[in-house]
Amino acid sequence: MQSLDGQPGSTPLSFLSPDVRFGDGVAAALQETLSRYRIRDPLIVTDAGIESVGILDRIRDEIDPAATVYHASTEPSTDDFEKLPTEAVDGVVAIGGGSCIDTAKLAATLLAHGGDPVDYLGVDSVPGPIEPLIAVPTTSGTGSQATQTAVISHDNVKRGVSDGHLRPDVALVDPTLTFDLPRSVTARSGFDAFVHALESLTARDYRWVESRPITYQGANPISRALAWRALQLIHGSLERAVFDGNDRDARRSMSLGAHLAGTAFSVSGLGAVHALASTYGGLTGKPHGDCLAASVRTGLRYNLPVRREQYGEIARALGVERDGTPDSIALIDECDRVRSAIGLPGSVTEFDLSVADVDDIVTNTLVQDRRLATNPREVREDIRDVVVDVEFSES
Repeated sequence: MQSLDGQPGSTPLSFLSPDVRFGDGVAAALQETLSRYRIRDPLIVTDAGIESVGILDRIRDEIDPAATVYHASTEPSTDDFEKLPTEAVDGVVAIGGGSCIDTAKLAATLLAHGGDPVDYLGVDSVPGPIEPLIAVPTTSGTGSQATQTAVISHDNVKRGVSDGHLRPDVALVDPTLTFDLPRSVTARSGFDAFVHALESLTARDYRWVESRPITYQGANPISRALAWRALQLIHGSLERAVFDGNDRDARRSMSLGAHLAGTAFSVSGLGAVHALASTYGGLTGKPHGDCLAASVRTGLRYNLPVRREQYGEIARALGVERDGTPDSIALIDECDRVRSAIGLPGSVTEFDLSVADVDDIVTNTLVQDRRLATNPREVREDIRDVVVDVEFSES
């Protein structure tokens, strides 16, 4: 992967990560972690699914069966926090997937600083440290336990709250909590992690990203090393985990790969694939993993003119090159093959969007400065041509 690396040290970079414990059974360290942060009365943020399969009871019994529980919605919204409990709460524990962890980040912010979730939309809008936050992920997908961003809907548009203060203090990444994930959740969350790794690896080099109040600073030698290892792990285990949920080695690889990918992109940022997916999610309300699946070919095709060499290099390193096909195209084809193999949508036409929606798609994508600043190619109106060609001509 040498051509993806700039000369290290020529431009300063920074790298942040939560305190992380990874491995089977590390969720049992939650009480020890609470004590270390002097949390006596935690607010547990989870969801009904986690509660129904017994994971919540399994963890809550280790700390305090009477701990206050707050349920996150599947797609968090700024309207979700009116009944947030505040009395006798001195820390937050997130148990669940990305929606739970993102909700917990906002809850910890509101507990510390008050106000309304709308007050914190955007970048660098949290005035100081939030309440202590411990993340216990139960899916292998978003990597939110490693990042400084919470994705939340406002007025039916997916927005972000991005601030260094939102990064959890501790992440307890226990692969055993993912062993019983349903196939659909494994596929959607796993594809999210797959795209995190690939977009982080091929993001704009950090030397060419203007300084801004967010830690997404472009791909650098540290983030690339993590993203490349994440991509190897996820590419080698995603299909196995989807089709054989009892393949525990695949589950462990997905758990580690998703966390590494989250750690990588929390530094490097992402790009056009995620920007398009957020647009599709806002327009249709479809799950994020489905929207990424429908976006991946379009986003990679748009970036092909400036990432042809790197795509080819990745294809050869993953062993997916094919005779008679340029290696760069082979990588795009492989992403599409993985998407299809695990049963995710291949086009936004499956979401009942049409050419008539292209203006809205382009407009809602171009405003996403947080993601597009680290896309390897400057995203302009000409993305319209690729959207039309890939989404509505090839489908």
